[in-house]
Amino acid sequence: MQSRISWLKMASLTVAAAALAACSGANDSAPMVDSNGKHPANWVKAHGAIANASSAQCTQCHGEDLTGGITRVGCFSTPQTAQFGFVCHATNPVAAAGCDSCHSTPPAGAAAPNRSGLHTLHLQLLGTNCASCHTGAGFGTENHAKATATGDMAGATVMFPASLKAKTAPSFGYDAANGTCSGVICHGGKNTPKWYGGSIDPATGCVSCHEQGTAAQTPQYNSYFSGTYNQRNLHEIHLHLLVPNTLTPIVCTDCHNTASLTSHFTSLATPAFGAEPSTTIGGGSTKITSYTAYTAAVPSGSCTSTCHAANGNNPRNWINN
Repeated sequence: MQSRISWLKMASLTVAAAALAACSGANDSAPMVDSNGKHPANWVKAHGAIANASSAQCTQCHGEDLTGGITRVGCFSTPQTAQFGFVCHATNPVAAAGCDSCHSTPPAGAAAPNRSGLHTLHLQLLGTNCASCHTGAGFGTENHAKATATGDMAGATVMFPASLKAKTAPSFGYDAANGTCSGVICHGGKNTPKWYGGSIDPATGCVSCHEQGTAAQTPQYNSYFSGTYNQRNLHEIHLHLLVPNTLTPIVCTDCHNTASLTSHFTSLATPAFGAEPSTTIGGGSTKITSYTAYTAAVPSGSCTSTCHAANGNNPRNWINN
């Protein structure tokens, strides 16, 4: 009996030694492990590309289900538990790009790391992706999925590329305490609504992103300025008047049809308008019954409106002089 026990112990030690050798040896299946069975110092950042290329390099030591294997170090974090200062994948299997194992694409839940906020709305913009707001903090970077000192999920790192800085903003960025952005091109340099629960109604909130300009694309790329007469800006003139025979101030949507704003928020890739603003003039609930835009060939545009009909001044020109 004693001989059998000794034999079993020897067999167990042999199996364990062979398994450890597989992890500690610099073999083809585990090329990122040194002779001591350790990964290189930048492994948290580099492991994604290696794992995606061949998961066999991971399962050999961490187990077929990646929950730890002989290393007892798995690829998944339980709540309030971090490994090496990072909160690892929340579910199994690990998605090919790593994202869906922790949050939806876009995030669509109520708790970290899958808080929805306004992700869906922003990712509908052409050319917008995670890196548009999380520069240097995406999958495979050292700023991704960092844990707090207690092992909880740390707040997401929000960092914008320089291309999103508004034209005249002294600074730009995200205020995590208030959940708002400031100085970004997509909101005309103005402070944004809160990321959680905030909103802008395009039908009534024009000045939440736009402001009166002093010249074309000045002070911001999206400042409204077109139209001058006797050295006065026609936008400024109109927005300081009342609708004829009423006490109601003229507003943007008296001329601009919100139903035509389908391409209003087209892209973040350029400071140009997603669509020519003149294409939104007239129709719907506006007071413009017809409009002819000015061009290089026809420098004087004109409109027919219920406003000017009240004093017999239809049509009226919209000109630059």
